[in-house]
Amino acid sequence: MASATDMTAWDNSLKIYYEDRPVQDLVYKNHPFLTLVPKNPNFRGKSMPIPIITGRPQGVSATFSNAQSNATATQIAEFLLTRKKHYGVATIDGETLLASQGNEFAFLDAATTEIDQTAKSVGDALSRSLFRTSDMSIGRVNNSSFSTTSLDLVTDGDALNFEVNMKLVTSGTQSGGSVRSGSLTVSAVDRDATSNQITTSANLSAGISAIAQNDFIYVEGNYDNGIAGLADWLPASAPGGSDSFFGQNRSTDPTRLAGQRVAASATREESLISGLGRAAREGGAPDHIFVSMTDFIALEKELESTVQREVDDETGMGYRSLEMYAPYGVAKIIPDKDCPAGIAYALQLDTWSLNTIGEPVSIIDVDGNRMLRQSSDDGVEIRVGFYGQLACNAPGFNARIALT
Repeated sequence: MASATDMTAWDNSLKIYYEDRPVQDLVYKNHPFLTLVPKNPNFRGKSMPIPIITGRPQGVSATFSNAQSNATATQIAEFLLTRKKHYGVATIDGETLLASQGNEFAFLDAATTEIDQTAKSVGDALSRSLFRTSDMSIGRVNNSSFSTTSLDLVTDGDALNFEVNMKLVTSGTQSGGSVRSGSLTVSAVDRDATSNQITTSANLSAGISAIAQNDFIYVEGNYDNGIAGLADWLPASAPGGSDSFFGQNRSTDPTRLAGQRVAASATREESLISGLGRAAREGGAPDHIFVSMTDFIALEKELESTVQREVDDETGMGYRSLEMYAPYGVAKIIPDKDCPAGIAYALQLDTWSLNTIGEPVSIIDVDGNRMLRQSSDDGVEIRVGFYGQLACNAPGFNARIALT
């Protein structure tokens, strides 16, 4: 095993290397919404209140006595935000450490590959979570027979959420329940297939004996344990009387507390126009519209000469966008691979924030050490983590728009 001197030198090298080349550059690449959403790295304490103005004072009248007698206070609701966690672990085996002994450049060459890819994996998971509900499901089972290693997904596009070596569990309930006993490991993914997109290392019923059609699929450890994504803040259906979202019953004002829900029109363009108009009616001004890659391509063909095309330089990442005229100005349509197909999120970005402890994704080194010896192996591990929550201080200024 490598000496303590080598371990200290390598740890210092990692610190210097990742100061010059921030993990954030790896995390944000190819994730437009994650990149563009405003960041608050100071989510300290147990919780964070997010006040929402739901009503203005009503002491207004052409007659003074009526204005005076009818005076009311501003109506303010409050979401009490709590954090969620997500982790990634990069490992470097003992043989690599010994081969790198006395050569920090050889060590960095091996170590950074593992750390970079782990950071990207955590970034992928975080970006995916931003568009979904906190249950963290990544697909649903479409199989009716389970004596097979072929996992058929209800929605073809969900194959993009799977990676080789992922360990999967399933549940018959999307949230509030429990996962079925057992697990499955992904051995192959066909992202272009229209059926049997995922191959597992064992028969489905051998891995999860009670697996059933329409089960929700999760990465092991993720069940009902994610951040509140756009699909939570702007739900497909108006919240009912039993709603409790960060301590707030949104059924008292489902538009201002849970955003606009806009049904599909004859074309994607008409759907977007309707959604932007609805948000403007409430005083909102969505400046970014996030759609899936499939819907972006369809919109390019549909809109043709009625929009401008540009390379978005807001972040230096070169994200391509279409510009669409809205009641209050211009809204940029941006493709994001993690946005579900058939849905557009029209967002006024300054009403949103990703609230975290420190950077959204970073190497965990609370005690000053980035490298930790593994207790059950001959290598070391570097841990990457996220502690935070997505928030919106004016849901009614934003819209969830059905495109199809």
